[in-house]
Amino acid sequence: MRGKKEMKKLSIILALFLMGCVGIPENIKPVDNFELEKYLGKWYEIARLDHSFERGLTRITADYSLRNDGGVRVLNRGYSVKENAWKEVEGKAYFVKGSDQGYLKVSFLGPFYGSYIIFGLDHDNYPPVSG
Repeated sequence: MRGKKEMKKLSIILALFLMGCVGIPENIKPVDNFELEKYLGKWYEIARLDHSFERGLTRITADYSLRNDGGVRVLNRGYSVKENAWKEVEGKAYFVKGSDQGYLKVSFLGPFYGSYIIFGLDHDNYPPVSG
């Protein structure tokens, strides 16, 4: 019986930990009226917070496309001068609340998700939907 109780406690702690990974930091508000169609395609990095995947890479891009399950395919890519090779990692993202809010959860490692919050857009140059 003790083993089941410990497993239940561990499950609860793990669930709380995972929920905390997709939270919104204080003073950050995701954009409203978000239009995914305008966000799809290739984006080029102009600045970054240090992330282990991108360390030592240049010419970094992120390519966003629709997944068959309604999510977003995320393909991050960069060039390693040291290894003279391109590196890439594919992930998946899903809206946390609604598709009109720039608040998604993204995963590059199986069931583990982290917050992906779009908190500002250049509305004057935000690409229009073509079509």
